[in-house]
Amino acid sequence: MGGALIRPRSGRLRYGIAVACVAVAVLGRMALASVWDLKFPYFTLYPAVFVAAWAGGFGPGLLATTLSAAVATYFWMPPAYTFAIGDPGDRLSMVAFLLVGVAVSALNGLLRRRAHYARAILESISDGFAVLDGRWRFRYVNDEGVRLIGRPRKDVLGCSIWDVFPDLAGTAFETEARRAATAGRPARHEFPSESLGGWAEVRMYPFSEGIAINFRDIGAQKEAEQRSSRLAAIVASSDDAIVGKDINGVITSWNQAAERMFGYPATEAIGRHITMIIPPNRYREEDAVLARIRSGQSVDHFETVRVRKDGRLIEVSITVSPIRGADGAVVGASKIARDVGAQRQVERERAELLTRTQAARAEAEAANRAKDDFLTTLSHELRTPLNAVYGWAAMLQAGQVDESTRARAIDAIMRNANAQVQLIDDLLDVSRIASGKLRLDPRPLEPRPVIEAAVEAVRPAALAKGIRLDMDLAPKPAAIIGDPNRLQQVVWNLLSNAVKFTPRSGSVRVALRERDSHVEIEVSDSGIGITPDLLPHVFERFRQGDSSSTRLQGGLGLGLTLVKQLVELHGGTVTAESGGVGQGSTFTVLLPLRVAGHPDTPAPPRPWTADGLAPPFPVSRLHGVRVLAVDDDQDGLALIAAILGQAGATVALGHSAAEGFDIFVAAPPDVLISDVEMPDEDGYSLIRRIRTLEPARGGRVPAIALTAYGRREDRLRSIGAGFSMHVPKPVDPSELLTLVASLSSRW
Repeated sequence: MGGALIRPRSGRLRYGIAVACVAVAVLGRMALASVWDLKFPYFTLYPAVFVAAWAGGFGPGLLATTLSAAVATYFWMPPAYTFAIGDPGDRLSMVAFLLVGVAVSALNGLLRRRAHYARAILESISDGFAVLDGRWRFRYVNDEGVRLIGRPRKDVLGCSIWDVFPDLAGTAFETEARRAATAGRPARHEFPSESLGGWAEVRMYPFSEGIAINFRDIGAQKEAEQRSSRLAAIVASSDDAIVGKDINGVITSWNQAAERMFGYPATEAIGRHITMIIPPNRYREEDAVLARIRSGQSVDHFETVRVRKDGRLIEVSITVSPIRGADGAVVGASKIARDVGAQRQVERERAELLTRTQAARAEAEAANRAKDDFLTTLSHELRTPLNAVYGWAAMLQAGQVDESTRARAIDAIMRNANAQVQLIDDLLDVSRIASGKLRLDPRPLEPRPVIEAAVEAVRPAALAKGIRLDMDLAPKPAAIIGDPNRLQQVVWNLLSNAVKFTPRSGSVRVALRERDSHVEIEVSDSGIGITPDLLPHVFERFRQGDSSSTRLQGGLGLGLTLVKQLVELHGGTVTAESGGVGQGSTFTVLLPLRVAGHPDTPAPPRPWTADGLAPPFPVSRLHGVRVLAVDDDQDGLALIAAILGQAGATVALGHSAAEGFDIFVAAPPDVLISDVEMPDEDGYSLIRRIRTLEPARGGRVPAIALTAYGRREDRLRSIGAGFSMHVPKPVDPSELLTLVASLSSRW
């Protein structure tokens, strides 16, 4: 086998070998002439013919035969003329030599042509081919094998395969190769090989003298398989539904995302028409898509609606691309569907949020404008009474008021001061309600006395404008649960508002009746009415029908806000109605009836006056009571000293916390009155220092925090610091005298 696969030599070389073989044979025969004489003339020439025919084929063998016969005749059959009539044995040996030479040459020529054909076949194949002997040494390698091995043929032939491919030694390939050689049956093996440039496939064919191997580089095939595997993995794991269909719309592939999106398993979907997921009213869309696919066009990001197996419609974005066969013709389509329902929902919600945000912004801007108008109105409402207070006080101080005018001046000061107190109280009430810190004192009560007290409080103002004030009160209305003072404030605010906005000679009516499980209080008037655009906002803070500088009525516009919030704190509702400008208005309050189980002990409401203050009551004189007043406000100290001094108390004044503490230590008083906010050291620090003193030195003296801070948390802070009572400014003189008398008596 190895000889048959020797590479062909050139013509000159083959004929030269034939001549050389004859020359060597002739020289050998001549060397034996002394021994054999003329005997055995062809003995050394037969090998020459055989070698020439083996090495060169028919032509060189025939040449060697002819030359050998000529030389033998010339040298060992003399004389030449005797050849024609010579010994018949010489002629017979000559003919036999020629026949053997021709036969050997023809046979080797035939074998050589077969080897040439086999070699041509092996060289023409696209795979590498090699022959190994029994010791695993290369005996033949074709040109493709040399190219794949990447080494010259001379460096491969004769070398062991384990030397040429050291990375294969000891691997599964060696195991498979030795098993195939031992068993004598063909084998196939794939393995990664750096020597062969990647992946290689080897087929092994054992024979008696060794093994033939056919090997080829399958790196591109492996890469294609890996790409196909990766593509299949991507399709299988994609979050988008990927569906294949033929040119007629029949489904050919269906990934897992399609199963999740449309609810059909692949076994149910493949083989069915794509219209199974298309609503009937959208079949024309599919016809248009297929028409574009047949023409070789794609459909990109087409948003439509598809139907799931359970009948639910889903919004999808579809991209369809044509699939072409080997000849380039369109044979089907690949469709990628993405569920955009959530995305569209987010977009819709975003649009709605934007709309709400814009509306909220517009509302906030309107509220901000209303707040600015409110602050402007607040400044006006505070400064207007302050102007009267300041003006009359200045005239009194300068002595420019005679006795006849003095009473009118004092009355104006008190009236305007009360108006300021009412404004501040309304603001504080709104703030407390908004922060959830307003506390009610609910109890069983009859609503009729509450309404009557409120009517009597506003009657002077109604009479002053000539307004008729009517009452239509049920004789025995059911009891309710509520804070009598706050409910009286509600009715008083509604009545005051009605009187304010009702022209002279108009009418205001208040009615009380039961309706279902509620008590209904209705306040109506024949006033200026409410415009339709303002009606939905009449209970909002910072909203007024007219906030301009030319408005006819004063006030902050907080009365109705307080009404709504106080009514809701009682579990009720309040509504406003009006026919428009000049048509009057009606406010209706609904309060739930008393819950069963409460004791029937209605408490009378505290009288509510137009100025918001309870009428003064007598106080005991303070003769012999020592009071220490501490405040950095000189006027405030002077006022306290005047009020307490007229009642007979002895008053010491401290203009700072430090000075007040020194006075206290030197002579502990019976009652301490201190401001809270003072420079350097505040009233909280002062009372804490005093509470550290021993009782004999005044550590337990009653103390009043007289401050402009009136919030609930301010009161708790004062009590927590050590004060006995917390009194917000301004304080009524009779209230201050009562508090001091009460504390001094307990002390």
